[in-house]
Amino acid sequence: MARRLDVTDRIVAADLCAGCGACAVVAPEHVTMAKTDDGFLRPSATKLPRKQAHDIYAVCPGGRQRGTNGGVNTHPLWGGYHDVTKGWATDIALRHAAASGGALSGVLLWLIESGQVDGALHIAADPGNPTGNRNTISTSKADILAASASRYAPSAPITAVPELLATGRRYAFVGKPCDVAALRNLARLDARVDQVFPVMFSFFCAGVPSENGANVIINKLGVAADNVAQFRYRGQGWPGRATVVEQNGAERSMSYQESWGDVLSSHVQPRCRVCADGTGISADIAFGDAWQTDESGYPLFEEGDGVSLILARTARGAGLVKEAVEHGMLHTQPVPIDVLEAMQPGQVRRRRELLGRLAGRVISGTPIPAYRAMGIWNCARRAGLWQSVRAALGMARRCFLRRRQQS
Repeated sequence: MARRLDVTDRIVAADLCAGCGACAVVAPEHVTMAKTDDGFLRPSATKLPRKQAHDIYAVCPGGRQRGTNGGVNTHPLWGGYHDVTKGWATDIALRHAAASGGALSGVLLWLIESGQVDGALHIAADPGNPTGNRNTISTSKADILAASASRYAPSAPITAVPELLATGRRYAFVGKPCDVAALRNLARLDARVDQVFPVMFSFFCAGVPSENGANVIINKLGVAADNVAQFRYRGQGWPGRATVVEQNGAERSMSYQESWGDVLSSHVQPRCRVCADGTGISADIAFGDAWQTDESGYPLFEEGDGVSLILARTARGAGLVKEAVEHGMLHTQPVPIDVLEAMQPGQVRRRRELLGRLAGRVISGTPIPAYRAMGIWNCARRAGLWQSVRAALGMARRCFLRRRQQS
């Protein structure tokens, strides 16, 4: 018995798709991922058996998500965790090339060199499309270095999982919070996932911008699209500048504050604006920027030596950080959990405004994700009534405008 896959009607049409590609992993014969005209990855589906449709809903993080707690501690804003530290990769090249302090790169290198994994699945710049991403496997320091630094464009590393499951080898998985949540869900359907991917890493995410956002940056820098040889969103310092390398080797760039704050943040996909997990609650370790802030709590983005925030959520993750430090791959120091509010004010604001944003979608008649055990009400109480009302009205307006544009 077959029926139309509801992901097209109920997830994509409702602006709940995160573009992770989990549906294509579950039903590869019936679902394919492709970039849309607005610069996002979206599935295209045909009819499929009822069980596959059911499995897609079980794996998809876009329509529903349940909180997890693999840590010995729980915080209303940050979820479950074992240890919180800040630090950087001791390898100077990794630290400089990375988006923050290279801590994620350092842990990956330790895992590979110690033989705990055979490689790491993550993303890198697409040689055929400088602003786009592709999946890649790193097995050496050179690989990790070449793929380091954030890539603020759509990606779907989970789509490479099926071919790796067939190898029986071990890999570290690196993805957005929604990617890791999808892979954890997939592990409940396929026992091989936990065997092949014994460790899963994520990073703090403020949303996935459209690839079209990078084109806006390129245009602002006065470079023709066909003259772009390379495009860096960040890295080569902290926080690193958005940089276009032209065909003749010349470089043009703008600051992180300009590229993210003025351009990319306005191109984030709709689902990300009502995300309850920007901090990788399902990962073994979540990495972020240990931002310094001014007196008003606004992050300082002056260029300097990178410092990573390292949130070990599971015992496995905490053990890996300890090993990497003991073997000279990382330098770290403890951080009180409450200090994270100053380091990551954007994540705090998003968590506190989430209930209001969800209410705004309801007001506009737009479907919302089904969240369970995500601490949404607790965070909203910390926001206060007026902040929640403003968030609700802003989201309702955004939904009405988007509906008008699509009609």
